Amino acid sequence: MVGNGNGNGNGNSKDGFLPDDVLINILKRVLVKSLIRFKCVSKDWLNLLQTPYFTEQHLHHSSHNSTFLLLQRIPHSFHRPSLTASECLIGPDFTVHHPQFIDFTSPDAMIVGSCNGLLCVRHSNYKLSLFNPATRQIRHIPETLIHVKSCYYVGFGFSPVVNDYKIVRISLSELNDEDGIVVLDNVRVNRAEVYSLRTGSWKEIDALVLQSLGLWSNSVTNNGAIFWQATMTESDHEFVISFDIAEEVFTLLEGPPTSPAICYSHVLAVHNDKLAMFRYAVIGNYESCSIDLWVLENNGTCAVAGESWIKMYSVRPLSGILYPLSIWRDLIVCWEESGGYGDEHGGVKIALSFFNPYSNELKKLPSHREEYSYASFNYAQSLVSVGNVHHEQ
Repeated sequence: MVGNGNGNGNGNSKDGFLPDDVLINILKRVLVKSLIRFKCVSKDWLNLLQTPYFTEQHLHHSSHNSTFLLLQRIPHSFHRPSLTASECLIGPDFTVHHPQFIDFTSPDAMIVGSCNGLLCVRHSNYKLSLFNPATRQIRHIPETLIHVKSCYYVGFGFSPVVNDYKIVRISLSELNDEDGIVVLDNVRVNRAEVYSLRTGSWKEIDALVLQSLGLWSNSVTNNGAIFWQATMTESDHEFVISFDIAEEVFTLLEGPPTSPAICYSHVLAVHNDKLAMFRYAVIGNYESCSIDLWVLENNGTCAVAGESWIKMYSVRPLSGILYPLSIWRDLIVCWEESGGYGDEHGGVKIALSFFNPYSNELKKLPSHREEYSYASFNYAQSLVSVGNVHHEQ
């Protein structure tokens, strides 16, 4: 039995069985579904499993030993993806799991962020929710202060400095041409606001440094910061936007050096707990490609000291076309394209694959269906609470 239930790892068992630190070391390896049942064993177990200390220990073990790859299905028909029955989890042994995700009553809910076992979900009615799939807890986020219904970007992350989860919403202004059509080159940052899980409220924040930028990437979170890619609308100069979650300050970071002779595409990722950027290029007539991975050595929240990008590896040329999505367990999660444009045997076919840049081994996901693409997120089960919660059955 558990000792005093203080959860700090120093208690001893009342009955002389297991000290708290030994019990915690055992239970932190257990799946959340089982831990929820274990709360019924005794009051001492209930108290232990609800302590912030145990939640932290369990999360640390889960995120370092049992991370899954969460995939959200996006049909090529460009219908909006559905969160219901559209996700799958790839386990460490590449087994495919199809969890029964919550029905958000929104036919086109989108996952926009994953952090410490919590998912940030955007709905078709422009509302947001935080969801813990393991505990089935959901928190509906209140209406934002800035009522922009068209163009906006969302980021979600955690700062250990202030021990708080925050959602950032960056609103973009739209300028239309004479026919009323939105001109993408004229879509630029207008205002920004941040939601704190601890306070349960939104507030507008200074976004002056972003005023001449147009965002064009989903967010990545790491080490207390959230990142996006953006372009200066007047000069096409590209930057990485960094948002310090604790200080609630935006910073513009220069990207890695480029070669003017190569037309690169860019994707942000996280490599060994550092911000990373894929630079990839199609070579020839869609016959091969190259992939470079750059890693930011500093923390990415301060531009004063300058950016220090290190090239981790360069893979070229690769037979076929790979489009990197993210990094999972040191593997590049990517779309593998075959067939090519205008192929007489059915055109482009896309398969989800995992590429090992050190061995050049390519592993396809067996159950992948070619009519779909996927957005990918690293995910680890956790007991982290979304606060003021509603439990879904």
